[in-house]
Amino acid sequence: MNHRVCPQCGSEHIDFETGYITGKYRCFDCGYVGSVIFEFDDKNYERFLKQLKGEGEK
Repeated sequence: MNHRVCPQCGSEHIDFETGYITGKYRCFDCGYVGSVIFEFDDKNYERFLKQLKGEGEK
């Protein structure tokens, strides 16, 4: 399963805010607005969340 997530908080609660090709995403949890989001498989999503919390490999 793929996870499309906010690059700031890792939340999956994101949606398009404006535009289509050059649009921006909005995170409903932290308020991030930008054109960049991350997409991970299950394993890499868990790794990303651990790194956000400071528990990941450096």
